[in-house]
Amino acid sequence: MSFPCSNPPSPRDEEPLPHEGVSERSSVAPVPVLAGEPPLEQWTLDPPIPRPQTGRRLRRLGWELLQTLVLAALIFLAVRAIAQNFRVEGSSMEPGLQNGQYLLVNKALYFKLNLSAFSKVLPFVDADDAGPNFLFRGPKRGDVIVFRPPHAPEKDFIKRVIGVPGDTVEVRDGAVFVNGAQLDEPYIEREGGRDFQPDVVPARSYFVLGDNRRSSSDSRDWGFVPEENIVGQAMLSYWPLSELGGVGNRSLDLGLLTVPLP
Repeated sequence: MSFPCSNPPSPRDEEPLPHEGVSERSSVAPVPVLAGEPPLEQWTLDPPIPRPQTGRRLRRLGWELLQTLVLAALIFLAVRAIAQNFRVEGSSMEPGLQNGQYLLVNKALYFKLNLSAFSKVLPFVDADDAGPNFLFRGPKRGDVIVFRPPHAPEKDFIKRVIGVPGDTVEVRDGAVFVNGAQLDEPYIEREGGRDFQPDVVPARSYFVLGDNRRSSSDSRDWGFVPEENIVGQAMLSYWPLSELGGVGNRSLDLGLLTVPLP
């Protein structure tokens, strides 16, 4: 008597048949992957090469240079607005000032401010007094000033203020009289020169004389100096060094403060 074989079928015997229209083996070969290369999803791009910054640096340098030039120009204009150098020519201010001596002129001291524009908005400004007024102070008797004379406005002269507006001035036998009283003038070497008949100094004008009365073209010859012709006060002699110091004064009046001079 024999029994049928009960051994399980071989896996090869159970291999399914290929579907219709599909080959048993794929025709696409597998892509080899090198062991040293990272997977595709881990690849990174190289950083971009930076462009040269020469143009930007040049623009920045040009802008800084322009700012420096503008600042230097503003400082120069500000200094010129408040001070000016002056060279003495001639002997009209001897013995105090010599020919060729260099001075510094304070232009800020006689600055003027027109108050007419403020009289309508500022209650303490009287409309009757509104007009051009000195910001610090006006020229006073004894000041050595630089100005443009009325007969030669293209030139700069230097003289001493003798009479202010409202004064009656007279020069008689070399002596100067203001409002009837003789002036004490220790800055002149000797009296003399031309006389001047008594006259009243007009408003906003000044009577000036050179210290060397025998050799000076001044108000005795061409009259009073208008206020608007005054450049400033000669305040400091800086050359030659042997003459370093104040010009006819013992202090430097800057308007807001006073500095003693040697």
